[in-house]
Amino acid sequence: MARIVGSFGVPHNPHFYGLAQADGPQGREVRQLYAEITSRLDAVRPDAVVFVTSDHYNIFFEECIPIFSIGVAESAWGPSDYPSLPYLRVPLQPELAHRVRADLVVGGFDVGLSQEFRFDHTVISPLLFLDPGLRMPLVPVFVNGLVRPLPSARRCLALGRAIRAAVERYPVPLRVAVVASGSFSLEIGGPRISDRAHFGIPDPAWMERVLGLLGRGAFEELVEQADDAQLQRAGNAGGELLDWIVMLGMTDPCPPDFLTAQPEYGHAFGAWPVERGGPA
Repeated sequence: MARIVGSFGVPHNPHFYGLAQADGPQGREVRQLYAEITSRLDAVRPDAVVFVTSDHYNIFFEECIPIFSIGVAESAWGPSDYPSLPYLRVPLQPELAHRVRADLVVGGFDVGLSQEFRFDHTVISPLLFLDPGLRMPLVPVFVNGLVRPLPSARRCLALGRAIRAAVERYPVPLRVAVVASGSFSLEIGGPRISDRAHFGIPDPAWMERVLGLLGRGAFEELVEQADDAQLQRAGNAGGELLDWIVMLGMTDPCPPDFLTAQPEYGHAFGAWPVERGGPA
């Protein structure tokens, strides 16, 4: 049977790849943080990765915005939005994806099915650091974290738990890692951006609170506090926290092995161990 072997949270800043090619302090920090997560991801030797993200109006737009969807193609190209990033053909794991989606629908989750799509930077940017050789096929899970109404944090936690159960019922002995891609507090191009950049961090206190709760393994407390009003205060991309909450649903409630933030960007890097219990 398949099993979850580790959970990892990362940002998806599309400019980090370019920064990392330069020899400045920002580039060195980006390389170091992603290297920390990559080493931990490699250590659990995954055969596949459930990749949780929020599409940025590239796959889904006004004509069709599912609350949740799973990609079931054989592969997907990307990015569809930033030509400065390398254009990649990413292998997927359609057999596991179909089985997980079917189990979710039977279990009461109305999850869409995406058969033809291109990834945007939310997947490609992290993959360039985490798996540049594209060795690990993905099961993409798309969460509507940007266009209201958003799913509740409670529903996202439940989705993660249901995905974990579906993975563990899969009859092939796969080692499956989970990666969530998103920010905690972020405003892009909106009224709360910085006067020095095209983005802003509207609620740094919320970001600190999220880090504290994650650091204690207090998943349930985080879900209780992450209501829609709070996510709106966190910025027009504040709903990306829901991607992490889906990932937490696939993770035993416990403190992370590694957690550090980049407060100036409103996001963090985190890694959770395999099958270790802890306080909820």
